[in-house]
Amino acid sequence: MTIVAAEELLGRQFTDDVIDWVGIFEKAQARLNLSGSGQRSGTLLLRDWYPLARTLWLDSHVELAGDYRAKHHLGSSCGFTCGEGFEGDFVLAWKKPKPNSNHSNFGAGCRNLHVRTSAGLGGVSFRGAQQSAGIDNLVVRGFGEQGTGLEIGGDTYSIRDVFLDAAIGGGGSFTRLGATGLKTSGRTQGIVIENLTVHNSATGIRLGDAVEMSIQGLETELTELPVLINYNAMGVTIRQGQFRHTANIMDIEGARWPNDFLVKIDGMMLDHMRGRVALPGAVWETPYKIFDLAIQGTGRGISVIDLKARRQASA
Repeated sequence: MTIVAAEELLGRQFTDDVIDWVGIFEKAQARLNLSGSGQRSGTLLLRDWYPLARTLWLDSHVELAGDYRAKHHLGSSCGFTCGEGFEGDFVLAWKKPKPNSNHSNFGAGCRNLHVRTSAGLGGVSFRGAQQSAGIDNLVVRGFGEQGTGLEIGGDTYSIRDVFLDAAIGGGGSFTRLGATGLKTSGRTQGIVIENLTVHNSATGIRLGDAVEMSIQGLETELTELPVLINYNAMGVTIRQGQFRHTANIMDIEGARWPNDFLVKIDGMMLDHMRGRVALPGAVWETPYKIFDLAIQGTGRGISVIDLKARRQASA
């Protein structure tokens, strides 16, 4: 189902200045096929960007896709922005098939979209399941203080080429208090993330109950804390971290099951000589800019293993 360009629709069908774009998308979604869960399944294709007055809820198996690749600015992209008095917590959000179905959003998709939001308002809340779902080429900007760029849930899908910036052009480059680039919702399992950038945020990624997740290429800039784990991480791998304008790598606030806690992370402090990992009750510091670490738990707590130092010692 294709949503026509905003200018075309304005000129042909409407004389009012205020258009309920959410209602238009809801009507288009209602024309998609019904799935076995009773929700719609299919693809909505955008050819422009659209102002929304409230959260656009997508059914659990719906893919929302721009007609061409999203750019750094909204005007040259397909996507959405929010107006004053916006109603809702996120600009875009995907439903669950049922209230307790956390891993059943087969076919859900978010591709080639730019979402410009406002301070304290979340950009995208996405939930997917299996290889038919996924996020590809998503730009979220402007979520500001206390806002979240991207919230994810579900399992076994891929996220690629995502840029999350708490600021927008002309808004100044500095850390926004309480802003989070990406955070997980509920148990997230088997999700592969490739090429993720977070700018101007307090926290880059916030992982809750994360299981066997992989992040390849995580870049942060003017983001005080690149990684925060606030519940548990079992088999999380972060490769090619590139952290600028901070001396921090990761904070671990707790480990629900310490014997199964494991995070492997490597990368580089781009403009600090050393990087810090904050553990419950202790702080560990890398000896050099380049780091390769395994952070794991036992019944006695969480510890850091410097894999780079071990290789040097055995050479």
